[in-house]
Amino acid sequence: MEEAAEKRYAVVTGANKGIGFGTVKGLASKGATVVLTARDEKRGLEAVGKLAEAGLSELVVFHQLDVTDPSSVSSLADFVKTKFGNLISWYDI
Repeated sequence: MEEAAEKRYAVVTGANKGIGFGTVKGLASKGATVVLTARDEKRGLEAVGKLAEAGLSELVVFHQLDVTDPSSVSSLADFVKTKFGNLISWYDI
C-alpha cells in the first residue's frame, strides 16, 4: 500500500529576486506550497506573477515581510498559522 505524500510548506524571505526567487521556483516546482516574502509589496507581487506565468500560481502565495520589523514578522507568523494551521521552525526539527 502506498502512503499519501506529506504536504510540504516553505517560507522564503527576500524572494522577489535572485537566490530567493530561484529557491521559491525550485520548491514550488517540486510541489511545495511556498510563501514568497519581500519587503516591497509591489516587487513581491511581480515575482508571484512571474511564477504564475510559469504555471506555479496554485503553489505560491505572497506576504509582505521586513525581517527587521518585529510587527512584520509577527504578521507573517499569524498569516502562516491561519492559512496553514501551524508554524514550525527548522530549529524545532
